[in-house]
Amino acid sequence: MRSQSGFILSGLLCSCILAGVAMADSITLLSSASRSQDASIITLGDIAQLDGPEAIGWAGLPIAEHNDRDTVHITIAQVRHRLDEAGVHWGRINLHGQMVIVRPDQARSTQPPEAMQSMNINRHDVTLSRQIHKAPIQVDEKAHTLRGAVLRYLLATLDTTVDSIKVVFDANDDRWLDSPLGEVRYEIKAMSDPNMSDRIDLEIRRWKQGRPGERRLLKVKPLIRCEVAEASVNIPRRATIQPEQVKAVEAWLTPSQRSIRLQTVDVVGRVPVAPLRKGTLFRSRDIRSVQLVDRGDPVVVRCLVGGAAISLKARAESAGGLGERIELRKGRERETFMAVVTGPGEAIIDMENPVSGS
Repeated sequence: MRSQSGFILSGLLCSCILAGVAMADSITLLSSASRSQDASIITLGDIAQLDGPEAIGWAGLPIAEHNDRDTVHITIAQVRHRLDEAGVHWGRINLHGQMVIVRPDQARSTQPPEAMQSMNINRHDVTLSRQIHKAPIQVDEKAHTLRGAVLRYLLATLDTTVDSIKVVFDANDDRWLDSPLGEVRYEIKAMSDPNMSDRIDLEIRRWKQGRPGERRLLKVKPLIRCEVAEASVNIPRRATIQPEQVKAVEAWLTPSQRSIRLQTVDVVGRVPVAPLRKGTLFRSRDIRSVQLVDRGDPVVVRCLVGGAAISLKARAESAGGLGERIELRKGRERETFMAVVTGPGEAIIDMENPVSGS
């Protein structure tokens, strides 16, 4: 009787997993993509076709950094690792593809970066010749101007303080940005996720006497002062990072760079995935937890459903440390599933509180 009950519960678990796979959104890597030369971060939306709201929610996730000249090769393993770090729920998303070759957009190399151009959205005669400030402009948070309103919006959206932000504006917008508010009210809306961008597109709509007026597109580049972890010595691969090997330094970063940098507390006790040189600023993809499960290891997986816990045996298809998600396969079944490592040879799936990627 007990074995029959265990068989029924295991079947219920497999049904839950297979149902989640069937209903999942999909991320399909492109074979090739182009990138603008003024952006230093390649996002998931740049290199993949995203189908479904859950997948689209990850469009702004930073995947790789680059310089202006090189072609970048991004593998599906890199993408999966970045999504893992960001906390994707693999029961809701399927990842497909192999490798993306990302080349610089040569068509844009002869003109100024579009990300620093301002325009009237309703006009078609937009000039491509812009003047950019060489350094961030000091902005008074209390200024009763459009520039002051934009700064207040950025402070709230990026969750920072006035002494920890600098903003680069387009010099051609100075007269417009410095105009007093008076009876004019401006509606400010970001057209992308500000926390995942190098330069932010802001749609500015003018309101006067309760009536909507002109709309313009404003491009700004915020720099945020952050305390980040830096390697104080050369650190070999697979060596557990010690407190004396890391120091905290201040750096001015774009929002997307801030999202992938780490503080000292996030680094100590972890293991580098590759040798790190002295002076390297730690990124989330540079380190991992101390490995508790190797690929091929037998793993006892517990599934929490309501007040019950169902256990099954599976084999690890990927390695992981404490708190990391690994891929598992039960017996000879074709489909795999994801679970969180809780100890050596142990993992857990919480069906009541799945981790969302939204």
